Amino acid sequence: RKLKSTMRFASMVGSCPEHRPAMPSRHRLLLRMAVVASIMVPSACEDACSLAEGGVQCSPGWRDPHGNGLFDCHGGGCGATGRGCHAECECRHLDAVERQRFHVGSGFRYPRRPSLVITASRDGSHTASTWAFNAVRLLFRQAREACDSYWIRSLSRAKLEARQVTGAHVVVKTHEWRGHIGREEFDGLLPLFTHVVVSVRKGFDPDPNWMGVATHVLNFEEVVDFDEATGRIGALGVLRSLAAHLGISSLSEDDLRAVDYHLMTLPVPASGCNQTSKLWDFHRRRGGRPLPPPPPGLGA
Repeated sequence: RKLKSTMRFASMVGSCPEHRPAMPSRHRLLLRMAVVASIMVPSACEDACSLAEGGVQCSPGWRDPHGNGLFDCHGGGCGATGRGCHAECECRHLDAVERQRFHVGSGFRYPRRPSLVITASRDGSHTASTWAFNAVRLLFRQAREACDSYWIRSLSRAKLEARQVTGAHVVVKTHEWRGHIGREEFDGLLPLFTHVVVSVRKGFDPDPNWMGVATHVLNFEEVVDFDEATGRIGALGVLRSLAAHLGISSLSEDDLRAVDYHLMTLPVPASGCNQTSKLWDFHRRRGGRPLPPPPPGLGA
């Protein structure tokens, strides 16, 4: 009865889950239990999942609706935010490979314990924070683990929890939280974060508020490090360390090189922002490193 009531409450999300009525704590707990229990559902049931006495059952319109849900933006915004797509769109923008998870036999799987990864830095600090965001996203993609990625300027519990119901990992790119939310509200968000990846660079002051809760620090100098004589690529070491921190143990050295290649070849838009990669027209590739060869099977 309680679970049925919880699911009925969840259905009240309507067109704007970030502004749904406050859900009682007991219902939030049951809803989380239902989502966790549904994570290992085969891809044929990725439409929607709910918990019943007989186990996990699937029904249209719940959980991860084939890339056309309330948070999915295809250039015109999404129902969850109630806004059109704009420079700081907070909707979901999956790439073509990530969308393969909606098809049976794609090899993608939903994790047993979804992560909520925050990639943060001081705004305008040139620390490769966008590289870090994409590194997390593409490491999960290479491991064939479902991952949703977002930009959120002003964090809130409602925004984060609404984006976690797909059962996928969630990675959020953000900058300073001070000036947007208070200390008490921020402290209340900390239990939601499984990983906080903070990007830093020598000569630029890091954000002390994010550094104080960082679980992993990513150094710009290591990302761009390259020794032509020895062939040493610093980014590979950074990716290896980051994958270990995220608990991704299935990737080979070739997988890491594939992720590195994809990071090096993400297109920089001629104007505005690429909503999937969060690369802007002012982003530049630094370090003078030549483009690596494409991974096997990708072609030249």
